[in-house]
Amino acid sequence: MAVALAAGAMTSLPAATPAELMPRLEDRTSMWWRDGFPTVVEGAAWRRCVETGHYWFMLDTDSLTIPRLGPVTVPLGKLPGAELELKIVVDGTAYRCRTGAEHTRFGGPRLVESGRFFQRTDVTDLVFTADDGANLNVEARFETLAWPDRLGLILAARPGRMPIVAGDRSFGRVRGGYGLDGKSRLEIPAAESHTSPSFSLAFWVFAPMDYQAGQHSPWLVCKNPHEQADGNYGIVLRPDGFPEARLNIGGGRENAHHARADRHHALRLDQWNHVVLSYDGDWLRLHVNGQVAAEQRIGKKRVPRPGGLTFGGRQDGPNFPFRGVVDGIRLYDRALALSQVRALQNLPEKGLPHLKPVKEWTFREDVAMSPTKLSEQWKAASLELRLANAKGELGSRWDLPAGETWETPHWRQTALMIDPVAFKTVPPKSGVTVEATEIGTGASRPVHHDPSLGWHRVNLDGIEPVAPPGVSGPSNDALERVKLVLSNPTDTEAMARLMFEKTARGFRQRIGTPITGISAILRDAAGNPTGVPVQLSKNWHNHREGGTHSGAWFHGITQLRLPPASTTQLELTICYGHWGGVPAASHAQLSLIGWGGNALWDQSALGSWGESICYDPGQVQAGCTITDVRPVMVRSKKDGKPWTWTNNVGGGDFFRFFDRDGERLPHAAMRTSYHRQGPCLTEVTYAGRIGEALRHSSTVSLARTDDVVRGVYKIRLDVKQPADFSRFVIFQVGADTYYAGRERKMAIGNETGVLKEWETRWGGGTYRTEPVQCTGRIPWASLHEAVPRDSSGTGALANRGLVIRSWKARLGGKAAAPWIAERGVGPGAGGSSTLDLLPPPGVTRLVPGDFVEATIEYIVMPQFARDYYGPNEALRSALARDQNTWRMIHREATGNDRRVNVTRGSVEQTHPDVRIRTEGNEAAFTLAGGLGHVPVTFTGLTANGNFTLAVDGKPVDQSVHGNDFWQADYDPATGMWSRTYNLPLAGDEAHPIRFSPTP
Repeated sequence: MAVALAAGAMTSLPAATPAELMPRLEDRTSMWWRDGFPTVVEGAAWRRCVETGHYWFMLDTDSLTIPRLGPVTVPLGKLPGAELELKIVVDGTAYRCRTGAEHTRFGGPRLVESGRFFQRTDVTDLVFTADDGANLNVEARFETLAWPDRLGLILAARPGRMPIVAGDRSFGRVRGGYGLDGKSRLEIPAAESHTSPSFSLAFWVFAPMDYQAGQHSPWLVCKNPHEQADGNYGIVLRPDGFPEARLNIGGGRENAHHARADRHHALRLDQWNHVVLSYDGDWLRLHVNGQVAAEQRIGKKRVPRPGGLTFGGRQDGPNFPFRGVVDGIRLYDRALALSQVRALQNLPEKGLPHLKPVKEWTFREDVAMSPTKLSEQWKAASLELRLANAKGELGSRWDLPAGETWETPHWRQTALMIDPVAFKTVPPKSGVTVEATEIGTGASRPVHHDPSLGWHRVNLDGIEPVAPPGVSGPSNDALERVKLVLSNPTDTEAMARLMFEKTARGFRQRIGTPITGISAILRDAAGNPTGVPVQLSKNWHNHREGGTHSGAWFHGITQLRLPPASTTQLELTICYGHWGGVPAASHAQLSLIGWGGNALWDQSALGSWGESICYDPGQVQAGCTITDVRPVMVRSKKDGKPWTWTNNVGGGDFFRFFDRDGERLPHAAMRTSYHRQGPCLTEVTYAGRIGEALRHSSTVSLARTDDVVRGVYKIRLDVKQPADFSRFVIFQVGADTYYAGRERKMAIGNETGVLKEWETRWGGGTYRTEPVQCTGRIPWASLHEAVPRDSSGTGALANRGLVIRSWKARLGGKAAAPWIAERGVGPGAGGSSTLDLLPPPGVTRLVPGDFVEATIEYIVMPQFARDYYGPNEALRSALARDQNTWRMIHREATGNDRRVNVTRGSVEQTHPDVRIRTEGNEAAFTLAGGLGHVPVTFTGLTANGNFTLAVDGKPVDQSVHGNDFWQADYDPATGMWSRTYNLPLAGDEAHPIRFSPTP
C-alpha cells in the first residue's frame, strides 16, 4: 500500500532521472482478431485478443463472453476464462445482456484507439433481455480498456428512444404531428392537393437517424406517381440526410429535373427541419432551415396534372419508404421569397399573416409537441457489471438517485478497473499529481484524473501555436509547448498515465489540416527529446450514425514510471507541418468511428497537409494493406492551393497468395507494433499469417524530408508448411481491389538506366506482360504518365515507382530473384494496372524453409515541375528536366544509393535510415549519396541528451525553437537510447560525419 509523504516533504522531492521514467519491456500492449477479421477470413470467430507485458485477455464480441483471461506467462490456449455479467434493472425488472450487436458499418465491435500503451474498444447496441424474454428498450455499449498492467471494463447505457407512432398520434413541431413509421403514409387526394403552375410546398419534418426505412433513398414527399411522370414534384433524401428536389415538366426521363443539396444543407437528423420546395416558372428551389439549399434553372412553364400528394414514400406504391414525422404542411400558389421562407420558419404556429396558403394540414391539438424523438423515462434503474473466476468475484454498480428521471440523451455508466493477474480491483485514486502550464502564456491547463479510464486527461484545446521569432501569421514552423510537472509523493513507484487531448474546437494551427500530421514529443527541462513514446490516436469522421467517439479529436497517450518520493519536469511539444524547419513525419492510428468499418486503420503523413500513406493491416476496407496514397507539396485536389489535401493515387499490397483453385487466402491474425511514430522517422510493423503455412511481416517507415513521399518497407515471409499456389504477389503497386492511380506507361531498369518501357493496358483481371527478371544492383520500376480517373479531376496527380534496396529469397527450395509484370485490373477503360513483384516463372509451390526478405521503397513522385511548390531545388530542377518520365524513378534509385564507410562504430542498415551503432557513445564515418533529407540514426547511447553531430566538420543545428530537429527513442530491451537526424546530403560527394558527446 502506497503511503503519502508529509506535505512539507513534497516541496523538496528529488528529481527523477530520464532513465527512471523510461518504459520497461513489459510496458506494451497489442490487439488483434484471433483468426483474422471475421468479415475477411471466412469462418473466423468474433474473438478479439489483447496481449500485454502482464496478461492475456480475449473477448467474444458476439456472445459478450470472456473465454481467456490471465497472466501472460501462461500460454493463451491454456488459460481459463472469466464469467462476465452485464445487468440493467428498471422498475424492479432485471435485464441481462445476452449478446452484442452484429458487425455493421457503424455498430457492433468498434475500435476507438490503439497503440503501444493503450487499447480501447467497444461493442455497441447490446441486447438486454428479462427472464420472461422481454427486451429492454435501451442503447448500451460495453467498453474494454487495456493498459499494460490493468484492464478496464465499462458498461454505459441510456434509455432507448420510442419508435415513431404511425398516424396523427405522433408528437409534432407545434402540437401533434403525423408519424410515418416506414409502412404508413400520409395520402392527400388529388382534389385537395391541386398545385398551381408556380407553387411552394412548406412543411416541418423530423428525420431520425434511421429515416431510410427501405433499401433505397426514400421519398420524403411525392406529387403524382414518380419522377418520370408529368407534373411530378417531390423531395428525395439521399444518404447522410442530403435532400434532393425533383420536378418533371413534360414527362419522361429527359424532362425529369433535380437539384441536390450539399453537405452544408443536409437535414439535421433527430431534429426538426423546416423545408420549402418551390417553382416560379423558371427556377426550382429547395430551402432548408431558412437557407437556399439547392436550385436549378429549368425555364419551362409547369402544367398542373391530376395526382395525389404523398408523404412517406413515392406516390405510386410502397417503395422508397421514409421514417419520420411531418407537421405544419402548407401549400401556396406562388414561389415564396427567401424573406417569406424565413418568416414562415420563425412563425410555425401562425404562418404568414398576410399570405394565406391554398391548403394547410395540421394535426391533433391534444398531442404534445417535442423537439426530439421521445425517449423512455426511467424512475428507478441501476447498472451492474460483474466479473468472476476461480479466484473470486469483482463488480461495480451505479444507481439512479432517488427522485430523478432518466431519459435520453443522458449516458450513465458503471466501471471496473482490475489487475487481471492478481484478479483484484485497482484503487481508483492515483498517487501521482500532474500540473500542466502553457509555456507561451503561463496559463494553467485543465488536468482531470479519470479512474474509469486510468489516465490523467490533459486538455490542450485552444493553445495558440508559437511561431518562430520574427514570424507573424500562420506558420508551418509553429509549435505548441506545455510544461508538465509530475510528482509521486508516495513511498512506492507510481505510474503516470497521461492522455493529451484536443477536441474538434481545440485546434488553433491555421495552416494546412493540422490533425492529419500531428506529432507529440516529450522533452526534458533542457528541451532534449526524452525518448518516452507518445501513442498517437485520432479521428476526424463525423457521420450521423457514428455515435459516441465519432467527430474530430486527438489523443496523445503515454505512461511514465515515477520512483518513490520523486518529481520530474517535462515539456510536451506538439508539432504539425514542420519539425526543425523540415516537413515532419508521423504515423498514427486513425479511428474509423463515424466513417464506418470500425477496424484498425493507420495514417502516416509528411507534414500536416493531408494523408501521405494509409494502411489497413486487416484488409477490411479495401482488401489490401496500402490504401490511400497522396503526393506532398503539390497543387491540391480541389482548388490548386498549397498546404492541403492532394489527389489520391493509392493502392498497394504485400504477399497476396492465391491457392491452386484461384481463391485468395486472406491475411489473418494481424498484429501491429508501433516502434517509432515520428517526427524524424516512423517505424511500425504489421505481422500475421496466411493460412497455416505462411508467416509474414511488413515494417513500414516514413522519414522527415522536404521533397517526396517515400514509404520504405522491410518485408519478411517464412514458409512453415508446403503451399501450392496459382498466383503469388510479393509486392504490388496498386492493388487488385484498390487502384486509385492510373498510369499510361510502365518501365523497369536498374542503376544503369532503363531496360524496358511499355504502354499499359488497363483492366481485364489478367497479366498484360510476361514476367521480366529484375537484374543489376538496384532494380527499380516506374509507373508514369498518370491520368485522372475522370474528366472532372482537378489538382495535381503523381506518378509512382518502386526501388528494391535489398533482396534475399528462397522460393520453391531455390534461391530466387524478383520478377515484375503488369496486371490489368478493373473494368477495362474504367480500370487500371498494377505492377506486381513476383516469384520466378515456373515456381508454383512453396516449401518449408522458403523465405523472402527485402527492403522496398514505394515512391510517390510529383508529375510536373509546375505542380511542386516545396523548397527542394534539386527535385524541382530534376522535374523540369525529366518530369513525367521513368527517369525520375531512376534518379531515386541511383541518387538515394547510400554508401557508408565507418571508422568508429558499425553499420546496421542503410534504408530506411542509415543506422550506425556507436562505440562508447561515439561514431565516425563518411556518407555518400542521398536525396532530400537522409535519415541517420545513432544507436547504443547511454543518455538522451548532450550529444553533438558534425557534418563536414561543422556542427549540425537545424533548430527553429531550440533542440527541435532530432528524435530520441528508447529501447527497453537494452536500456539504451537512439537518436535520429535528417541530413540534406545531396550528390555523390562523401561527407565526413562525426557523432560524440558534447564536451
